Amino acid sequence: MRLIGKLKRVVEVLKEDESVEKGNDFEKYVVSLFDDKYFSIVQWNTDIMRKHDRFVESDTDPDLIVRYLPKDEVFCVECKFRSGLFEGKLQWSDPQQLKRYQGFAREKKLPFFVVIGFGGDSSYPERMFCIPLKEAKYPALYPSIFEKFERKPEKSFFWKNCILN
Repeated sequence: MRLIGKLKRVVEVLKEDESVEKGNDFEKYVVSLFDDKYFSIVQWNTDIMRKHDRFVESDTDPDLIVRYLPKDEVFCVECKFRSGLFEGKLQWSDPQQLKRYQGFAREKKLPFFVVIGFGGDSSYPERMFCIPLKEAKYPALYPSIFEKFERKPEKSFFWKNCILN
């Protein structure tokens, strides 16, 4: 029995490592869509807690804080990659994460977007959505909500009138 328990734990760790790797790959992909002629990365959080057992406050911040250089406008981006739907919905966060993101956006008074890669490979998803946080009101979203914000996954990001597309 002990061997089975250890094997289950190894499988859990491997799945977690794979999930972290997919998340990192997707973040890199998202960053590659911001043309450095127009955008600078102000902050890129790397989730230090993955490497240590100590709580790090900045890990609760969005993945990216980006500056649109021509107008010196700053906004936040949280990157999520999902392989598929769960019970017909896109599970993009948990309730605590959502509250933290909403609090961050409110406190910093910054536009906040959730960029979701869906299906395919995390370094080149089949589909992509760029959802304003104010529209992502729940940790799980029905297609009728998130599909309104679909964008071509290979298209560079564009910033206009405080809207990321």
